[in-house]
Amino acid sequence: MTITILSVLFAVTLVFLALSRMAVERIETHHYLQRADFFQRYPVQQGDIVFLGDSITDGGCWEELFPGVPLKNRGINADNTRGVLERLDDILRPQPRAIFLLIGTNDLPWYTYLNDRAILHTYNQILDRCRALAPDAVVHVQSLLPRQRIYAARILRINAHLETMASRHGYPFINLFPAFADRQGALRADLTNDHLHLMAEGYALWVSILKPYIEQLHNENVNSALPSPGFNP
Repeated sequence: MTITILSVLFAVTLVFLALSRMAVERIETHHYLQRADFFQRYPVQQGDIVFLGDSITDGGCWEELFPGVPLKNRGINADNTRGVLERLDDILRPQPRAIFLLIGTNDLPWYTYLNDRAILHTYNQILDRCRALAPDAVVHVQSLLPRQRIYAARILRINAHLETMASRHGYPFINLFPAFADRQGALRADLTNDHLHLMAEGYALWVSILKPYIEQLHNENVNSALPSPGFNP
C-alpha cells in the first residue's frame, strides 16, 4: 500500500514538473520571438559593438554601462549556443566592429542538456561563421560564468576548451570565471540572488573587466580616423 501511494505521488510529481516546464518553455519561446522580431526591425549597424548571449547579457543595460559607445545588446533570455548560431547572420552582415560573446550556460541543465562535445561543436561553428561573414570583427570570447557549485568542474572544462578555440581562431579570450567564482567554484553570493543571474554589483565587476577592451576598440577607432603623417589639410 505504501509503495503504491509513493508511486502515485512520484508520478504526480513528474507530471507537475513536465507541465511546469512546458509552461516555462512557452513563455521563453514567446519572449525569444519578441526579441528576435525587435532585433530584425532595429538591426545592428556597421561599426557597432555587439553584446551577444543569453539572459545574463540581456540583463545588462550596456548603453548605460558604457555611455557614448556605439553598441547593441543582442542577449535573449534562455538562449543557447544553437540559438545564437541560428540568429547570427543578421548580426554579422552589417559588419559590426566587435562582438562580446557569452553563451553556453543554458546548454548545461538537465532539461536542455547538451554534452560538452555538442556545445563546443556549435561554438566552433559560431566562430567560423563570424570569420566568414565579418572577417574584420573582433570576437571577444568570454568564459562561461559560474553558477551553482555542481556545475563548477564542467564549466571550467568547457572554458579551457573555449580558450584554446579562441586562440585557434585568432580571437581574444576573456576569462571571467575567477573574478565571479567563490572558493567552491559557485557564483559569488554577493553578485547574485538566484545562483545564475547578476545583481548590479555583478555587472559593475563585469564592466571593470571589459573596460580595457572597450577602450582599446575606441582608441583604434580614433586612431583610424586621424590623418596619415603625410596628409596636409
